[in-house]
Amino acid sequence: MSTWFYMPGALLTEWLKWLLGGGRVDGLEHVPPEGPYIMVGNHCSNLDPPFIGAAIGRHTGRAIYFMAKDEISRWPLIGWLARSSGVFFVRRGEGDRGAQRIALQHLAAGRPIGIFPEGTRSRDGVLREPKLGVALLAIRSGAPLLPVGISGSGRIFPGRSRWPHRTRVDIRIGPLFRLPYQPEGRIDREALAAGTDRIMREIAALLPESQQGRYRPGPIESGGEHRAST
Repeated sequence: MSTWFYMPGALLTEWLKWLLGGGRVDGLEHVPPEGPYIMVGNHCSNLDPPFIGAAIGRHTGRAIYFMAKDEISRWPLIGWLARSSGVFFVRRGEGDRGAQRIALQHLAAGRPIGIFPEGTRSRDGVLREPKLGVALLAIRSGAPLLPVGISGSGRIFPGRSRWPHRTRVDIRIGPLFRLPYQPEGRIDREALAAGTDRIMREIAALLPESQQGRYRPGPIESGGEHRAST
């Protein structure tokens, strides 16, 4: 899978982010310099993947292989650039086993992947109900998860505006953590739900309170209680 455009695209994205208002990136020390991990973050804008990918990829010199909705693959130019940056596509709402297989192959090969558990953008910036697929990948692969919270990106194109508004975009990266590893056998829905809840609470802890929704920091459910060693 080609990633030739990833680093040039990261440079262009960082310039664009500065032009649109800049913002802080905190927690880069938590990003592993090598080995697989699953980047999980909230999703408010189509600019989230390039903003996060540029911040982390430029720091480590490694591409993150983002999972994105299949519709993007058909967008003129954008689809080609996405494929040239290591993006792989998923058919939403269909339990796309092919995309899951690609994700597991990347992790098995030692590559980081990036997924937004909500599966779609939150129009108001507040965390939405997530899908269970990310927890499944983490449990099956044993890969650590890297939580990321991004705030401000949803205000660049407010409402139905077609013109960007200057706004600060902040990115916070939290410590790695893991879900219980189960490479074989059936994973019951309770374990997936508990793992997904853990993922969302780790993301919420990195967001302003106004974006946390029902995932405000509190007691962690059983099923995903230990931090990853780095």
